Amino acid sequence: MNAPTRITQSKATFATYLLLLINCLSPMAAIVVAPSLPQMQAHFAAVPNVEFLIPVALTVPGLLVALLSPVVGILADRHGRKRLLVASIVGYGIFGLMPMFLDSLYAIIVSRVALGCVESVVVTVSTLLIGDYYSGAQRQKYLALQTTFASASAIVFFMVGGALGEIGWRAPYVVYAVPLLLALVSKALLWEPQAASMAADEEGANAPLRFRPLLLAGICLVTFIGAVMFMILQIQMAYLLGDIGEHSPQTAGLVASACSVMIVIGTLSVHMLARLGLRTPHCLALAFGLIAASFLAIPAMHSWQGIMGVALINGLGCGLMLPTLAIWNMRELPWQRRGLGTGMWYGSYCLGMFFSPLLVVAVTKTSGSLATTVSWAGGLCVLVVIAALGASLFKRAKTRDLSLAAVNLEDA
Repeated sequence: MNAPTRITQSKATFATYLLLLINCLSPMAAIVVAPSLPQMQAHFAAVPNVEFLIPVALTVPGLLVALLSPVVGILADRHGRKRLLVASIVGYGIFGLMPMFLDSLYAIIVSRVALGCVESVVVTVSTLLIGDYYSGAQRQKYLALQTTFASASAIVFFMVGGALGEIGWRAPYVVYAVPLLLALVSKALLWEPQAASMAADEEGANAPLRFRPLLLAGICLVTFIGAVMFMILQIQMAYLLGDIGEHSPQTAGLVASACSVMIVIGTLSVHMLARLGLRTPHCLALAFGLIAASFLAIPAMHSWQGIMGVALINGLGCGLMLPTLAIWNMRELPWQRRGLGTGMWYGSYCLGMFFSPLLVVAVTKTSGSLATTVSWAGGLCVLVVIAALGASLFKRAKTRDLSLAAVNLEDA
């Protein structure tokens, strides 16, 4: 671990888990207030277009993260990480608490826009610091755990948000006081990575990395596709169940919860698969293959139990996919451009989540049914599987040719 000598190993480990908790603030932005949205809409019923403005208040932070994360990455590369992160966590707490005291829906939306701006800093820099502090297998482990923590926290936030929502629609916003405490702990425990240490670590692992914009663009494209796929069942589950005559919210919640549990299990499997020798293309092929299988099976499912089985397969694939993409991206970034690359990756991920429901609605107008649209998404996943396996074969052939060339050179 790249820690200053004055920092003990136990303190450094605690700092790492602090970063994992900080990254959980991202799902909190939307999930904790989601259960109380109907109450909020009823409170502001006199506001024109309230049925449109309430969902905007929920989703606008994610859009700001998508748009601003690349800019945040550039700033982090130029001006450092720690101060930027601590200040943004404080802002996150302040802007998050504001709806408790605001009486204007428009003012609440403005506060949520501000929240999205600082959230883009929180999620980008917390991920970036894990890449800075660690390398190799340890970095892979903690990037996978980052997704595990975020996925598991989503389940907790749904429960907390629902419980607080019983008190009133303003009550769930009280959880935004927690980041203010995290900011104090971050100020004390985190440290600014040193350029010399990161450069030495990179050179010690292998040949110095080159920044390859085209590779980064390719990773971001696959990440965008992956994020679109990740959100399909998360958002469309109730509609798919309704199409087969199952309209119970309790059933939809049960299926969604089971899917969430499998996502957590999928994130935990990444490190195990790496120890078994599976490389990034193999993990991506397996992840998108599981997602493709679940989507292609949807049109044949005519009971909620069948859709439950599909959701379990989908959750496992999604859980495997996200940390694999994060690890792939971080591994290919030289330390000088790690902020930019991390910001671009996060922006692509959030943009995919934002556009997922919009793309599903647009495609369904052509396909004629939601189940058909989902199956078409499965076909796109199959193409990603083929591309990943093709890239693996190409890299293996290239490595073999280089090895043969080296042997011939030695013989000469």
